[in-house]
Amino acid sequence: MLERMVDFFESRLSGYDEHMLKNIEGAEEFYKYTAEQLPMKSDGKIFDLGCGTGLELEGYFKLNPTAHITGRDLSKAMLNALEMKFKGKNLKLINGSYFEVPFENKIYDAAVSVESLHHFTRTEKIELYKKLFSALKSI
Repeated sequence: MLERMVDFFESRLSGYDEHMLKNIEGAEEFYKYTAEQLPMKSDGKIFDLGCGTGLELEGYFKLNPTAHITGRDLSKAMLNALEMKFKGKNLKLINGSYFEVPFENKIYDAAVSVESLHHFTRTEKIELYKKLFSALKSI
């Protein structure tokens, strides 16, 4: 299934951002709202699961330009687009499934995932949430 997802998203890379912003009702407001919910801590560390081209990061970098983002995505082409869009930003981009690769322990201030997790079953997500919880700093 993950291989089919890679093919699906990579075949739509050209025009992906425009499609997401213009064809999904309320998308522009949603991405702005999402950015406003993330920590504004200087040099904060955010884990973005299924980051794609980083639409959710555009507003966040305007609010918090020194943030450190670890982005994980199945599509190398999407990660390349994200990297080109945010040259000079603190990015650590990982090509691969967030289900298969271990996360670092207790290093992130927050995590975000937009338009990614709905592809998976409840059982898959519960295990992912447990793994993600261990990657977040204690409050």
